[in-house]
Amino acid sequence: MRSRDSIITYSGHTFSPFRPDVEAIDIRDVAHALARIGRANGHFVEFYSVGQHCLDCAREALERGYGARQALICLLHDASEAYMSDITSPVKKQLRQYVALEDKLLDVIYQKYLPGGIRPREQRVMKEIDNTMLYYEFLHFTGEKLAEKEPKLVIEPCFTFSSFWSVEKQYLFMFDTLSRQIQEEELPRSWQTVGITYSDGMWHAAILQNDACSFVSSADLWELCNAYQDADAVLTDIPVGLPENGMDETLRPEAAIRRLLPGISIAAVPCRQAVYAEHDSMAREENIRVLGRTVSPQQLALRSALREVDELLLEHNEWKNVLRQSHSELLRESRPLVLQQYKGQLAEKRGRTWEDALCLAVLGQMECRNGSETIPAEASIDMRGITMQIVVPRGIR
Repeated sequence: MRSRDSIITYSGHTFSPFRPDVEAIDIRDVAHALARIGRANGHFVEFYSVGQHCLDCAREALERGYGARQALICLLHDASEAYMSDITSPVKKQLRQYVALEDKLLDVIYQKYLPGGIRPREQRVMKEIDNTMLYYEFLHFTGEKLAEKEPKLVIEPCFTFSSFWSVEKQYLFMFDTLSRQIQEEELPRSWQTVGITYSDGMWHAAILQNDACSFVSSADLWELCNAYQDADAVLTDIPVGLPENGMDETLRPEAAIRRLLPGISIAAVPCRQAVYAEHDSMAREENIRVLGRTVSPQQLALRSALREVDELLLEHNEWKNVLRQSHSELLRESRPLVLQQYKGQLAEKRGRTWEDALCLAVLGQMECRNGSETIPAEASIDMRGITMQIVVPRGIR
């Protein structure tokens, strides 16, 4: 008898969204289901499918000059909905477990159909195209403008109704075409990676590309991130995602990384209420009230940095899961070798802050070459929808 945790797909597979089996994922099921699921929970005045939306996103990527790989990412970006359906954004924000399951399933799908899975820069581009298409869909079907500034759209979407079978066939044709083209595309020979850390009221970044290394500082994290929005990986050692209760704290990655990698120094993270408190004494009181412990002087000194990271991710959705947390000490015994390799570039940038930023950028390079894992392996989502995890390049443990 089939488990109640599983569904039967169009092609006849038994599939569990809770334990996604890569072998059971079938692009025919994705195309068939997305062609029959309506955007906006069916509230547009005419039927417009998720499948049509994904096709338009892929076409937009191609027209903007991106290659087949980025276009395929756009085609697949809602593929999880074929197995989990769609949920409107206001509701989804309240369903942390759903968001975590969706992210996990989508990652499995990307890993199956894209060599190495999706990269942070590719995810940012996909989100930007997705949001642009959403803007014009609502403008056409409801007359509502979802943003004050009109985003640039290159293609002219066809919002007229297309039959289920037509959309399904178009989806499969584009998938096959892009998949073949990806095999012919040259793999990148170099990546641009950015490591960001914080000290004394300033953000410090190391940028690596080929053998070149450069360093920059800024008082504004958004300004710094915006300058490197096309980077392949952006890692920071400032915690990403904040607990708002005791359960959230148990889901943070710090305890797990201490168990898995003994010797790494990583402090507990204060609650969001403490991070946004007006002054340090109130922050201590809030942390005791919410988490039952005070805040260390080290974390008090980082309150403004924690708040700035949190605000950036809450206000700029395209940076969620793009600006991600890692830790320079993950290099362990390789750290001195890295510092020796870039000794010349570090000569005028003395201090551990710059070294940490450089090590984070190196971790980004390792991730681009070999892929990455996360601690914990099953990432958790905080109350505001921000993923709490630490990125670990494969082969480093």
